[in-house]
Amino acid sequence: MMRFIIVGGLGFGLDAALVFGLLHLGFNVYVCRVVSLCAVLGFTYLLNRMATFVAAGPPSWREFLAYVVASLLALGVNYGVFVGALWLHAPVLLAMMAGTGLAAVLNFLSYGRIFKAAKPHL
Repeated sequence: MMRFIIVGGLGFGLDAALVFGLLHLGFNVYVCRVVSLCAVLGFTYLLNRMATFVAAGPPSWREFLAYVVASLLALGVNYGVFVGALWLHAPVLLAMMAGTGLAAVLNFLSYGRIFKAAKPHL
């Protein structure tokens, strides 16, 4: 669980850096978040695979596609809460945190089924 939280924290850091970097360049906040969520999806796939769930064997497109499909509900929740919070005039970072927090719970429940966790050697 701690590794999942660390990976999520790193993903959120990348998310925030991309959103605020793109905002600084003049992009629309909603577009910024879509771009950042897509980038974070690939980033967290690799980290969750290697560090959180310690998947056996090399990564595959099938596994990545399963990860993306499993993430779609959480991404929708994340983005929906983000948009709703912005409409309620929440600061961008707070809106991101609210969406990410709810999505993290959904993600943790679904990702464990995708990766075949390696058993530790005793």
